[in-house]
Amino acid sequence: MSLSNLFTNIRESLTTNNKFVLDDDSKNNIEFDPKISQTYITLFQEGNKPLRWGSKKEDLQTTIQRVIYKIKTNKRFSTFNIDDPNKTRIMFEIVTKQYPCNIRNLTIMKMNSPNRFESGITGLKYRYKDTTRYFMPTDGYTKSIMSVSQLLNYLSKQCGVAKLTNKISQRVHLMRREPIEYSFIESNAWVTYKDTICELQRGYPKEQLEFSKEILLDRVLKSSNWLIKNMNEDGSFLYYYDPYLNSVVDDMHPNMKDPLYNNILRHSGGTISLIRAYELTKDKLYLEKAKDSIEFLKTTLREHSYNGEYACYPYFNKKSKLGGAGIALVALMHYKIQSKENVFDKEIVGLVRHILSRIDDEGEMIGYYLHPRFNNHQPLINPSDDIKKELFSFYYPGEALLGLALYHNFEKDIPTNLKEDLLLKSKMALDFLVDVRPIKYHYMFDSLPADAWLMQAIEEWVKVDGFKKQSYIDFVFDDTKAMFEHMYTKDNVLDINKDYIGGFYYNYGDHVYHDASRNEGVVSAYYLAQYLNDEQKANWIMENMLLSAKGLMQTFHCEESVYPHIDQQKALHSFRFKLTRQWVRVDSVQHAVCFLARLYYKI
Repeated sequence: MSLSNLFTNIRESLTTNNKFVLDDDSKNNIEFDPKISQTYITLFQEGNKPLRWGSKKEDLQTTIQRVIYKIKTNKRFSTFNIDDPNKTRIMFEIVTKQYPCNIRNLTIMKMNSPNRFESGITGLKYRYKDTTRYFMPTDGYTKSIMSVSQLLNYLSKQCGVAKLTNKISQRVHLMRREPIEYSFIESNAWVTYKDTICELQRGYPKEQLEFSKEILLDRVLKSSNWLIKNMNEDGSFLYYYDPYLNSVVDDMHPNMKDPLYNNILRHSGGTISLIRAYELTKDKLYLEKAKDSIEFLKTTLREHSYNGEYACYPYFNKKSKLGGAGIALVALMHYKIQSKENVFDKEIVGLVRHILSRIDDEGEMIGYYLHPRFNNHQPLINPSDDIKKELFSFYYPGEALLGLALYHNFEKDIPTNLKEDLLLKSKMALDFLVDVRPIKYHYMFDSLPADAWLMQAIEEWVKVDGFKKQSYIDFVFDDTKAMFEHMYTKDNVLDINKDYIGGFYYNYGDHVYHDASRNEGVVSAYYLAQYLNDEQKANWIMENMLLSAKGLMQTFHCEESVYPHIDQQKALHSFRFKLTRQWVRVDSVQHAVCFLARLYYKI
């Protein structure tokens, strides 16, 4: 439906003394029930807190008139540039459904539960101490809320229950147990963008459901540019940003404010993303910025020796992780391949030797070289099985083996003794990961695989003589199959959460994981199927992978979707964590870039 007249009349009534007039088209197309149709108008403008009022009168005309009056008489109204649609965006939201909610059974985990909270789709009407309040469906998006605990903690602040305790768990308990009457609500909502009107789906514009090769490339390059825009002078990337709070303090590490928390694995992933953008465009800016980020990586490197020769490893946050060395090596190799420069050869071979030193006689790769909780923070040489279990990681071995594979496949002058060691130990490590690890660490495996780095490593290693082993190949395709078996499709979602399609779950009913990192493994499986000339398998992977790409696009912060952000430029063109949770982290961007860049070549 076209609601341009509705928004034109609302804006005109806000900016002039003219009385609001409801046009016939809007009157006929907007469903209004005086019993339930609470109606809100919200003003959004960069740098301002949103200004909102809601009402429910005998008809829509009277309702909107009342809302406009309350907004215009608010003391903050004068801080908005209402007459400029490029600055002030207007949201119109109206309740269309209301039905019972048993708050004690509220869940986001059970798909067909009558008490399922679907953030951005369902809201709550609740009455506490003679006051009725609304958590509108779009609040899930604009307030960056996904889980039930987040929701109830937020409501406790709205109604005053939060004053009874500082503990979130107790607030959540009280909101379930206090004499509060709850109902679910659903709504229709629209928001202006310049001179256009965007219909909202879960709080973000429905236009984000569109997908094409051109849109994919646009997202890859814009998010790569976001990484550059958010580089620090020392070459590091902005690690974390919360657009709702307008804060760069990582929610998972709130006490590390000065310096801000960072992670060298994800930093190196950012480097790889810039090189992927260079591959697509040949724009040397991406390569130059990737080099700047490598200079930051170099400041974390420490030296030791392996077989009497130079080796090095990243040391960051008081730890030296196998994955840190692995992704650092991947980044350096991608840079060398694209730049044709030899400037980081010393660091490359040093990382190779270090990684080889972390493969024990059984082929198991030791997850940490230094860890403050083990061996008095001294190098972990031949650790016990108990320590190995405590330091287990699905990600680090695959990251390291991908680095080794790229070194073997693209380095022209590998010393003979190093090449022999590289081949022997890489084969041992792959055999352990594919054949032994599922038995030794069977209790670590989840229903949804998480070993996308190893899938990428195997894609490279099968090109090497002696490494085209069926069990390696089966591992890649079996993990791909398991992911697709834990994917939301048009056949297993509800009408209200069709934007789950293409995302993953551990247990059916989970809030969706639109997960670019896993899809990096899936796109490697596609390349592997093509390398093996298995057209049927490649087509099967592509069909499902495209669903994932389309789903992932809905987490992109486009111009139309950043309307609730205080700083609308900061997160623009990044990828957020979830459909409604607004957090941005360097890896939520870099995994998306790397997955979509490789997909771009194949569609």
